[in-house]
Amino acid sequence: MGIFDFFKGKDKERPQNQTEETSNSEQASIQYETKLTAHELKAGQDTIDQVVQTMVEEDPFKQYYKGKSLEDMTPLTSRLYKYEAITTVNVDFDSQEKNRILVVVEGTPLGYVPEEKANAIQEHQKKYLLTAFVYVTGGPYIEYNKEQEKAVEDSSPLGLDIFVQFT
Repeated sequence: MGIFDFFKGKDKERPQNQTEETSNSEQASIQYETKLTAHELKAGQDTIDQVVQTMVEEDPFKQYYKGKSLEDMTPLTSRLYKYEAITTVNVDFDSQEKNRILVVVEGTPLGYVPEEKANAIQEHQKKYLLTAFVYVTGGPYIEYNKEQEKAVEDSSPLGLDIFVQFT
């Protein structure tokens, strides 16, 4: 720092109630992240459907098909799923035993995390802050069918993607 920088800094007044804060560069970094699926947890389709129904009922910001309709679909539009914007953070990781973690979404048990991921999750649970959220995959969708030259509705099996992150 030069002598002129020193004197320039003296002219700046700091508000009396300003406190020192940590800089953005000191924010917590991601220590571990992984993705699980309901099928990977061995959840049955009936269980998945039940969890999705609960998520849909409890989501206050429902916006099916991203707010689009069949009339909005064009040959350049990609497939839109009815529930793709539905999420929840109501996820629990019950690890009563070593190497076994039961995943519970919206109060419904989905199944156990595979052992290699369970080890990593349990190791990080002891030291870091957990953030987990669930997205709905599959289900009813709309898309433009180029062969029929019109927008159509169809459906695929529902699923759940669970994202896990430790910071």
